[in-house]
Amino acid sequence: MTENPFFTLRDRAYQLADTGKYKRWDDVAYALRAEGFLDALIARLHYDKLAVMMITRCCAKARRGAS
Repeated sequence: MTENPFFTLRDRAYQLADTGKYKRWDDVAYALRAEGFLDALIARLHYDKLAVMMITRCCAKARRGAS
């Protein structure tokens, strides 16, 4: 069974957010692009406003050291 690339991207976005190196979703999206994820998949996640909000919250939480 092959893993869905969108869910791989989403999982990686949360991993990056949890590092504390990023301030918000836009920073994570830039890192995902640098890692070679397809722009179409990043855009799909970008339009999921709940996911973007949660990723941004994970960034803030990780930067506060509360992860």
